[in-house]
Amino acid sequence: MPDCNGEIARDMWSRIIPQIAFDSEVVLNPMLALSALHLHAHSPGNAPMSLAISRYLDRTLVNHREALQSFDGKLTEQVWLSAILLSNIYWLLAHQQRPDEPYELPFHGWRMMHGVTTLFLRRYSLLTELGYEWYGHVSASAMETHYKLSFDSAEHLETLKDDLADLMQRFEHQSRTNEEKIAYSEAQAYVIAFYRAYLRGTDTRVLRMFIGTMPIKCPPTYLKLLERHDPLAMAIMARLLVLLVPLESAWWINGIGDYEVVARDIRGIYELIPEHLRWCMDWPRKVLSGEIDLNRQSTKAQAKASRPSSQEKFT
Repeated sequence: MPDCNGEIARDMWSRIIPQIAFDSEVVLNPMLALSALHLHAHSPGNAPMSLAISRYLDRTLVNHREALQSFDGKLTEQVWLSAILLSNIYWLLAHQQRPDEPYELPFHGWRMMHGVTTLFLRRYSLLTELGYEWYGHVSASAMETHYKLSFDSAEHLETLKDDLADLMQRFEHQSRTNEEKIAYSEAQAYVIAFYRAYLRGTDTRVLRMFIGTMPIKCPPTYLKLLERHDPLAMAIMARLLVLLVPLESAWWINGIGDYEVVARDIRGIYELIPEHLRWCMDWPRKVLSGEIDLNRQSTKAQAKASRPSSQEKFT
């Protein structure tokens, strides 16, 4: 299960949540569905696992709807855990390779994450008392600190800023509403804040949590732009998605096999964008191919080799 932050979170996934699953089908069925999906990702030709995903997912949805309709304090924890597991399942299913179907952005996954956020905020006091936390309602600005970046990391951040500034400028001629302009601006700020946190050395486990949830943390207009396959909105998001490349892989967000996330999203977005505007995907595609190296460890090694540590500059 997810590589969680802290001993409490790990204990929940390794002991508490499995125990609850044995006591409640509301939690057991989504756990079995996610387990079947994990096995199917490692053996795509395994027909029984494919059927198991459908069977347990169907049961999960029935139980989840019934639990929501009879929502009370007793079922809060089970419904909450079911929602979390469903968000993982739909995120991966949205990226499943389907040769006969065109690519689509993972809207089902985002909607499930939005639902988890709503549920968490509705029962915030109770869930936090039980020791649960959710990252879907936390903005990227929460990762901002006053720590200064090293000279080399600052240069990498400026490269990203320059790319985003050029991207925004080249789309300036298009007519936009004020709401759309605000959405683009906040999405751009989200990406910059995230890269700054990454280059500063923020824990990978924290960073992963903010990548897939970007569309639900930006203004609602941004998600509407993505639904219209707006090239600029998709290009901005692609610059965040490729940060999964240098981060240590975790199957529940990176996917694996037929459920692989990053390459499918970047290539899919590229195909959705009109041919004359595909230049806007050059930067993320170069990251995906390895032409642009975002690995912060190699960045540190290059900085150490290129100048004495005593002469390191800060910005």
